[in-house]
Amino acid sequence: MRDGNQPPKTRPVPDDLLDRVETISEAIEELVRRSPDDECLTLLDRQRRESRMSLRTFHERAKSVQAALLERGLRPGGKVVLALPTGVELIAGYFGAMFAGGIPALAATPSHRVADPSIYQRTLGNILRNAEAQVLYCGPEVVDVVRGADVIPVETAVMGPDDVAQGSAAPDTLILSGDDVATIQYSSGTTGAQKGILLTHRAMLGYTRSLRDGLALSPADVNVNWAPLYHDMGLFGAFLLPLLCGCRTVLIPTMDFLRDPALWLWAIHDYRGAVSWAPNFAYSLCAKRISDKEIEGLDLSSWRVAANASEPVLAQTVQSFADRFGPYGYAPEAMTPAWGLAETVMVGTVQPVDAAPAIDVIDRECLVRDGRAEPTPGDGLASVATGRCLPGFELEIRDDEGRPLPERRVGGIWLRTETLFSGYHKNPELTARVLVDGWVDSGDRGYTVAGDLYFVSRAKDLIIIGGENHVPHDIETAINGVPGVREGCAVAFGVTNLERGTEDLGAVVETREQGTAALDELARAIRLEVTRCFGLGIRHLRLVPPGGIVKTTSGKIARHATRERYAQEFDSA
Repeated sequence: MRDGNQPPKTRPVPDDLLDRVETISEAIEELVRRSPDDECLTLLDRQRRESRMSLRTFHERAKSVQAALLERGLRPGGKVVLALPTGVELIAGYFGAMFAGGIPALAATPSHRVADPSIYQRTLGNILRNAEAQVLYCGPEVVDVVRGADVIPVETAVMGPDDVAQGSAAPDTLILSGDDVATIQYSSGTTGAQKGILLTHRAMLGYTRSLRDGLALSPADVNVNWAPLYHDMGLFGAFLLPLLCGCRTVLIPTMDFLRDPALWLWAIHDYRGAVSWAPNFAYSLCAKRISDKEIEGLDLSSWRVAANASEPVLAQTVQSFADRFGPYGYAPEAMTPAWGLAETVMVGTVQPVDAAPAIDVIDRECLVRDGRAEPTPGDGLASVATGRCLPGFELEIRDDEGRPLPERRVGGIWLRTETLFSGYHKNPELTARVLVDGWVDSGDRGYTVAGDLYFVSRAKDLIIIGGENHVPHDIETAINGVPGVREGCAVAFGVTNLERGTEDLGAVVETREQGTAALDELARAIRLEVTRCFGLGIRHLRLVPPGGIVKTTSGKIARHATRERYAQEFDSA
């Protein structure tokens, strides 16, 4: 293998560990007692430099963070928001807060794609206020962005890794009950009023068991991932799952992957990676951007679970990735589409391991007109199965009145499991709407065939670009502020890009401006403002006269109807 890297030895974990302990903290403490010198984590950067970390190493650092938090008066149940890049300090901060009896919540670090710092300031401020954070644990890059912006509540203390003394003595880990909240998970992305999803220790441990069994995960499976840890896919799939199941894990900084996608594949080669999580766009990116020269000698034959989740899985991407990397040992049955939501911790359905994804070609007109997914031998919509329920999960497709629907009827996707979230932090009204009689309304729409779930669309209007969520309302607000736009008459939405394997940003905007020169100038101003605010480019922009935006009888904009009005134009662009 390149550079002499060798996969670490298998790290034994008792089979009944997740059944015996009540909290994540207890599980970690037992793992450290049993095998303190076992290497559990390797950090790999773009220069292929690695840093291996033992259970003892991160545990000692976490205990030092615990001591520092207690010195700052962190109380049991107090919230600690962590905004750090993937690395030892983020991991130590996460467990240090938990060991102190606090509740960690992860937030993204500033994005270089967003030129306007007020966007990040507002997002972080919303999280701090919603969490009622006692402490913001962050690095200097966060402090520099928020300095002087008045976004950190006065009751929130700010501290960073430099404030933590190495080897500080700390009291014993505070052991809580399984029903106590272990983590507040905030939605990914840089826009929108993010919801705080409350996850208990019991839910997280139970979910880990379900996902372990659903993937047939064993301690021999090396996990290689680059997903950011503030995302549920990163925190649970890329980190907590392998840690608690005794798997070795290799973490790559997200930006290093985006700059050099081949780094991910070479890490799978070097460490004989078996499991990795990524959104659909990442597979498409690798299939199209990586040259033959970059992967001479690559061997992906160890890869048995290429989990594809967090955004719609496209049939074209599944095929193009298999075609591109089949000659390098990649098996088509490794592709493992999955679907879920943070309210059930992470994914709830997973394609059966070692089975190639099922693809259902359905009649587009029947889907739109009747809400039925009828197979067609002709040129239809290729829909990829996102698998079956994990152990302990139940799924129903329901109509708008909440009645179960038969196979091939499109409706709302509802899930039930013992690992459901316990509610949205400080939002009982939304909790009551989404969590009904032990079932969670995902807000997504889909259908089933022979037990497999097929995702169709999102009812939440979210735009997902590269696995990152964007709220249309925020983008529309920025557009509405551009002179020449009819205020309140902008609609933003996602347009599937089969080549890129993700969505592009589209917008329909009303204006009274006329003439080619004036319209071109307005379009330029709109594109610049969206890029300045969000780091996003508008690929599809249609300027229309008054009346071009579809509205409801109450005067509200109808995003889906507006998108459908111009669908043929956007889809053919």
